Parts: sequence; structure tokens; C-alpha cells
Amino acid sequence: MILPITLSVAAGAFLWLDRVFLFQSMISRPIILSPILGFILGDVAVGLIVGASLELLWLNAPPVGAYLPNDETFCAAVATPAAFVAAHFMGDAAAAGLALVACLPVSLIGRTLDTHIRSLNQDLIQSRLDNAEVTVGPAMAKALVRSFLAAFVVMGVSTAFLCMAVYLLGGMLPVPVQAALSFMPSVCILVGLAGLVTKDIPRPSHAALFVAGMSVVLIISWVL
Repeated sequence: MILPITLSVAAGAFLWLDRVFLFQSMISRPIILSPILGFILGDVAVGLIVGASLELLWLNAPPVGAYLPNDETFCAAVATPAAFVAAHFMGDAAAAGLALVACLPVSLIGRTLDTHIRSLNQDLIQSRLDNAEVTVGPAMAKALVRSFLAAFVVMGVSTAFLCMAVYLLGGMLPVPVQAALSFMPSVCILVGLAGLVTKDIPRPSHAALFVAGMSVVLIISWVL
């Protein structure tokens, strides 16, 4: 299990570069990224569920202008292996739901990492560009290598922590809680579509309401 997760982290860190730093061919979108990681992990179905849920959840939060949304790509790269681990204890939908609940805060880590790397890369080009044709190429190569290594380390630590948490909790969750978690992918899709209809940029209060709503679902499912 460790080897495929490590390969998944490496692939996720590389494809994460597509979001801002390299290519920008949309392969970093969760709907594409998560199934690829699911294939590496040996569970494409879980990857598809996680990817579709996060893709639609972030449907109304594109990085336009100065607005930098939380990092859906980083979240997908961590959530997919976490769901893969959880799938050993429960159904695919419940495993994806548990991973989504656990990994949504990770999107904040991805956004912080993105901002930090952009700040670091600003010092790679010297203020005097007399030999721009000589300095730009090495500077870009260094920026890409540094970005990949930073993403690999931070993503690896986040994945290891959450996979361990899912591994320890997965077998302990009662059946009603697993049933409630199986609704989580559908809830993500509904929230994303609702945000698209209202055309409102997501706010912290929306996230609080989302967590509160999921808590109510869990409590009702447990009681019933």
C-alpha cells in the first residue's frame, strides 16, 4: 500500500504544477487528476467519485484576476489516496465521503503553498536582465524543480497524516456514520451547482454552513 501511495503523491505533485507553473492544460482539474491517481492506486472508481465531487464543488471558484481560491488540485491529490485507504474498510461512496470530509481543510494548505512558491520565485530573475536569454532558462528550470519538490514534500506529509488517520478511524466508524458519509459526494455536487446558480464567490460562512449541515446529517443518520 505504501508504494502506490508514494507513486500517487509523486504524480499528484507533478500534475499540481499544471495548475499554475507548467503546461496549464487542465490536467490538474480534479475530474482528471483523481482518476489518474486512482489508476495508479488501483482503484479508479474511488478516483472518479472524489474527482467529480471536488470538480463540481469548486465549479464556482475559478482563479480569475486577483482572486485565488483554495487549492482544489492539492485537495484532490490528498483526498484520492485517503479514499483509497478508506475503501479497504467501507464502500466506495462512503470512503470518498470520509476522504472529502477529512481533506477539505487541506485545500488551505495548497493555497498557502502556492502563494509561498510564487513569492520565492520572484527572486530568481536578477533585477538586471542584460543577459536575459542566458538567465531566464536556468531560472525557470530552478523554479519548476523547487516547486515540484516543495509540493512533493508538503503533499506527502499531508497524505501520510490523513491516510494514517483514515486507516485508524475507518474500521471504527459505525454503519450509520458510513451511510451518512456515502451522501457526502452528492452533497458536494449539490453545493457546487447551487453556488454556480447563485453566482456568488464562496465565503467562509458558506464553509461553516456546509460543515454544520454535514454534522446534522451525521447525527440524524446515527440516531435513526
